[in-house]
Amino acid sequence: MIKLKEMNKSIFYNNLLLTITEIMGNKKLDEKSFRFKIIPVYEKDKSFNGLDNQMRLVALSEKNVGNRLLTMQETVNLVACQSPFVPIWINISLNKMSQQGIIFNFETSLRFRKPSQLRNVETGHPPFKAIM
Repeated sequence: MIKLKEMNKSIFYNNLLLTITEIMGNKKLDEKSFRFKIIPVYEKDKSFNGLDNQMRLVALSEKNVGNRLLTMQETVNLVACQSPFVPIWINISLNKMSQQGIIFNFETSLRFRKPSQLRNVETGHPPFKAIM
């Protein structure tokens, strides 16, 4: 199994972009039209540490992300704010295309881990997985 050694906001951004390209194909897309609906997923029977609880209760709380649609940069800044610690896995799927832009579901684990523990390394853009 390949271990990822580094994660920062730039790598996180590029990996998110690669995931979107996998979902949308080779269409010419404007990143400024991307919007993300963040959907935190609480995993039962998993252990959470202090950072996980901080992110769950503050940054990714219903009050903070709720029904908001975030730009790509806002999403990266919010979710990767503790880099190199980022969610252990993130599932990206197309929600809909509208006048607001191309809306993606951003389902994220609430467990923040170091790069070597991230899932979806086999996709080439960890911790992201494209859901078709």
